[in-house]
Amino acid sequence: MGSHSRRDIRCQWLKACVVVSGFALLCAAVALSGWPSGTRAADDGDFTSYLPLAMKFIPTPTPIGGGRIAFESNRRGPEMFEIYTMNSDGSDLRQVTSLGWYSRDASWSPDYTRIVFDSGSQGDESDREIYVMNADGSGRRRLTDNGVKDYDPSWSPDGTRIAFASWRSGNWDIWSMNTSGGALVNLTARVGRDLDPCWSPDGTKIVFSSMYLEDDYEIWVMNADGSGKTKLTGNSADDWDPSWSSDGTRIAFESDRDGDIEIWVMNTDGSGAHNLTNHPASDGDPSWMNGAERIVFASTRSGNGDIYIMNSDGTGVTPLTWDSAVAVDADACARPGCP
Repeated sequence: MGSHSRRDIRCQWLKACVVVSGFALLCAAVALSGWPSGTRAADDGDFTSYLPLAMKFIPTPTPIGGGRIAFESNRRGPEMFEIYTMNSDGSDLRQVTSLGWYSRDASWSPDYTRIVFDSGSQGDESDREIYVMNADGSGRRRLTDNGVKDYDPSWSPDGTRIAFASWRSGNWDIWSMNTSGGALVNLTARVGRDLDPCWSPDGTKIVFSSMYLEDDYEIWVMNADGSGKTKLTGNSADDWDPSWSSDGTRIAFESDRDGDIEIWVMNTDGSGAHNLTNHPASDGDPSWMNGAERIVFASTRSGNGDIYIMNSDGTGVTPLTWDSAVAVDADACARPGCP
C-alpha cells in the first residue's frame, strides 16, 4: 500500500502464480508422529506442534478459520481488480467481488466472517470509498461516502473499529471509525502523508507508514487514540507497508534501502532490522499469518507476479497463486488487524 501512486505502478509488475502445497508432506508427518491422546487438531489450530522436530520449519497449511487469505487480483481484466480469498496453501480459491471496479485493500474481521475493503473507479481516483461485506461477498455495505479518497482499511482486533487512510482533511491522515461508518476520529492530523495502518494484536497501538517532514516514507507507531506518535525507522530509503506479528513482538515491512524492494523485519521498538528476502526481484505487501510464524507476501521472483508464503525467518518460500494470463495478485491479508 503506502503511496498509492507508487503502489499502483509497482502492482503492474505482478502476475498470478503456481499453487505449491505441502499438505501431503504434513499428512505424512502427522501419521509418523500421531496426535496426542484425546486431542483434536482443531483444539488449538496449531498443526506444527504435532510435527517431528526436524519438520517444524517445513511450510505447512494453516487450518481454515485460523488463516484464510484475502487478496486483490485483476486476473479477470487489466482494469478490473476484484477481491479473492483462498486457504493458506493456495487451495479453495474464490472470487468474492464482481463489481467491475477497482476493489482492493481487503482486511479480515477478527472472526473471519467479514471483509472490509476500498473500491472505486480506476479512471476516477478522486473518489474511493470503504465497503464491508460477508466473507462470501454477500451483504455488501458502503461505510464512507464523501467524494474523496478513503484507502487501506484495517479492522481492529476487538472488532469495534476500522482504521483507514483518508484525504478528507485535505491531507493524507489515518482515521478510525466504528464498523457502521460512524464515530470518525482523525488519529494523525498533521502535515505529511500517513498511510498503511495496521493494529497491534492487543489493539492498543497502530503502526503505519508516513512521509512526515521528510522526503521518504518511514515506519511510525502510535497509540490507538492517536497519541504517542513515535518514528521507528530513519534512513534515506522508503520504508512502508508495515505488518505486526501475531505475537506482538515484531513488525514486517517493505523497504528499498538495499536498492530494490525487499521485506524486512524489526523489533517493535525499531531495533534489529534485517532483510528477510534478499532477492533481486521485488518482494512486498507482507502480512503475518494469524497464530503462526508465517508471512504472506507478493513477489516478482518467478518473472511474473505471485503471492507467496514464507517462514518468519525468510526460509521455506512457497508460491500460492497462479494464473495463465498476465495479471496482478497483490495486497494479501492473512490476519485480522492488518491490511
